[in-house]
Amino acid sequence: MLQPMQSQRLDELRTRLEEAGYVFDFVVATLDSTATPGELEHRQALGLLFEGIEERARIWQRKLIAQDASCANHRWPACTADLGQARSQPLTNDAIRELASENGLLCRNFRNPPYGTALQVADFREWQHMLRLYPDEQLQVLDWVGDAHEDPQRSAWSSYFDDGKEWWGIWCLTLYNPRRRTLSALAASATD
Repeated sequence: MLQPMQSQRLDELRTRLEEAGYVFDFVVATLDSTATPGELEHRQALGLLFEGIEERARIWQRKLIAQDASCANHRWPACTADLGQARSQPLTNDAIRELASENGLLCRNFRNPPYGTALQVADFREWQHMLRLYPDEQLQVLDWVGDAHEDPQRSAWSSYFDDGKEWWGIWCLTLYNPRRRTLSALAASATD
């Protein structure tokens, strides 16, 4: 059974990162001591992630409407996700080490979203620790979207990824850390 992790530290990190303009969505869940997660549990973590994405979108829409009542008539695009259509690809140990590298693509995308940010490597490290992205702890990482340019259909299971296919890119990973008993999910999709 997955339990979304809730802590003041996690909430403060998420708020600080959002205010700095980062574009990743993430969730961290804990597992009970008897669980041995497989793809089903990874898919459940994706479900938690997309529930959070949809909830944050509704909150953002309500804030806009509160600021400008004419926004109430706007037709908001739905962020659909058909998790049953998502197909995972396990990452190799080398690819997992690359994810955790401050010179790797994940760190570069974290620090350089389309509209820029003042985030530093130290911010990436803090986020990495929150996700329990420790490559020396026998992580199981599944990639749910692949490369948007080489295999665009792998991400067709959610409209969330449409913007990122235009330019900046897309991310969707689940990370199981057996030592910490956590299952995290992250996603990003952005364009200019």
